[in-house]
Amino acid sequence: MPLLLAIETGRRSPLFAYGFALAAFLLALVVRWMADHALPQGFPFLTFFPAVILTTFFAGLWPGILAAGLSTLAAWYFFIPPAGFGLDRPSALALGFFILIVAIDIAIIHVMNIALSRVRLERARARKAEQEASELAAHRAVLFAELQHRVSNNIQIVSALLALQKADVKDETARRALTEASNRLATIGKIQRRLHDPENAQGNFAGFLSELVEDVVQASAPAGIHVAVTTTPLPLPTDKVIPAALVVAELVANCLEHAFVGRPEGAIRVDARMEAGNRVELSVSDNGTGLPPGFDAAKVPSLGLRLVRLLTQQLDGDFTMVDTGTGAQARLCFSV
Repeated sequence: MPLLLAIETGRRSPLFAYGFALAAFLLALVVRWMADHALPQGFPFLTFFPAVILTTFFAGLWPGILAAGLSTLAAWYFFIPPAGFGLDRPSALALGFFILIVAIDIAIIHVMNIALSRVRLERARARKAEQEASELAAHRAVLFAELQHRVSNNIQIVSALLALQKADVKDETARRALTEASNRLATIGKIQRRLHDPENAQGNFAGFLSELVEDVVQASAPAGIHVAVTTTPLPLPTDKVIPAALVVAELVANCLEHAFVGRPEGAIRVDARMEAGNRVELSVSDNGTGLPPGFDAAKVPSLGLRLVRLLTQQLDGDFTMVDTGTGAQARLCFSV
C-alpha cells in the first residue's frame, strides 16, 4: 500500500510523470543501442516494451503515450531498415504490430490504474466511515453512561427526600413504611449505577451480587450478623439483572429484620449458581429462628415478600421459602 500511494502521488506531479517517461525512453534506447550488435535481426522494439509498460503504470496515461510515441520513432529511425524513416512492407507490418501491442498494453494498464484508484478511494471511505461509526458509538456510550448516572442520582435524591420526610412523621407505621421505601429506592439506585458500570458490562452478575449484598449488610446488619456470598459465573441478560438483584436484596434485608430477633449473633448465606437447562438458582439461608408455624410465602401480606412475588413473576420463575430446622431458606429459580 505505501508503494501504491507513492505511485498515485507521483502521477499527480507533471514533472515526475513526464520526467519518468523521458528517462524510461532514454534508458530503453541506450540499452537497445548497446545490445544492437548482439541481437539478431527482427528485434527493434525489444527494450521499448518494458519502457512503455512501466511508464504507463508508474506515471499515467499521457506519459505512457509519450513514451510509446518516442519509442516508435526511435525504433523506426535507428533499428528498422532501411534506416532514417525508410519503410517497406515488412517494416510497416512490424511497426504497425508494435503500435497495436503498446496501444493495448497502455489501455489495459490505464483501466487497471483506474480500478486501483477506485479501490483505494473506497477503502479510504470505508476507513473514514468505520472511524466515524466508532466515534459515534463511543459518543453514544458516553451519553448513555451519563444518562444512567443521572437516573441513579435522581433515584438517590428521591430516597434522601423520603428519609427527610420521615422526620416529620409521628406515626410509627408510616415512619417504618417511609424507611423501607427509602432503603428500597437507595438499593435500586445502587443497582442502576452498578449495572451500567463498565466492569459489569459483560454480565458479571456474580461480582455484582457480592457488592450489592455488601451494601445491604453495611446499611442495616448488626455487628454480630455475618453474611457470606458464594457464586459461580452467571452471565445474565440485562433485563433479568435488576429483578434478580432486587429479590436477593429483599431476602437479605428480610433475614436481617426477622431471623435474629433477640439474638446477638447469626449467619446468612447467599448462593447463586447455574443449574442444568440454563436455569439460575438464587438462595438466601440463615441460621435464625426459622419460619413461624403455618407460614405460606404465597400468602404473607408483608410488602417485602409481595415485592419478591411480583419480581418472581417478572422473571417467570419459581419462589419458595422453607424451614430447614436450623433456620430458613428462600429459593428463587428462573431460566435465562
